[in-house]
Amino acid sequence: MKRLDRLLGMALLLSARRRLKAADLAGRFGVTLRTVYRDVRALQEAGFPVAGSAGDGYLLPPGSQLRPLAFEPAEAEALTMGARLLEAIADAPLRARLHSAMAKLEAVLAPEAVRRLRESESTVLVPASRSEPTGPLALVLEAVQQRQVLAVLYHGVARGNSTPREIEPLGLVRLGRVWLVPAYCRLREDLRVFRADRMLEARATGERFEPRPGLSLEDVVRMKSEEPIPPRAS
Repeated sequence: MKRLDRLLGMALLLSARRRLKAADLAGRFGVTLRTVYRDVRALQEAGFPVAGSAGDGYLLPPGSQLRPLAFEPAEAEALTMGARLLEAIADAPLRARLHSAMAKLEAVLAPEAVRRLRESESTVLVPASRSEPTGPLALVLEAVQQRQVLAVLYHGVARGNSTPREIEPLGLVRLGRVWLVPAYCRLREDLRVFRADRMLEARATGERFEPRPGLSLEDVVRMKSEEPIPPRAS
């Protein structure tokens, strides 16, 4: 479970019960007591009204409750516009996630905010840009977040042939009209920048990789700060 999901789960659990000990939370979320203490401290620093201690248990003071999600109409409109822009250059799985997220957003909006969203659909036009394949963006994004090795069949730009690769993806970069995937290529034993739309096949291997010193996305950006990252295959 990702930490953000765990923090939200703890907040909801504390909102629904009177008192929970650290051991109860550790067992519920499958983490150590030390992790629980750190998570509770993070909730408190974020303004969530958790009271109590590790020995006595944690609870919410009388009269406190988890505030519902609230967006100003302009905030919801900005989020929706961003989703529509991304939708125009996303692959089908990523578009499906965007549609699901926007549906959940609308479900908690006030009527005025929903009305503004409907109006923006006709007053703010976002032309589709799907004339070129996008590549497996959702799969790559998941692999980046999970640090998972991808097996791809890649059609190289330089040599014009297709080769199977195992890559350790570092991130996604939008450059011009294409998505680039900086990654460590196990075939070449070096950093390479792949075009997502030239990945003819891609699948998650289930293998996790450890970060390599000096080969993070931040390192790549720092090295290329004064010039664009060129697609490179060999």
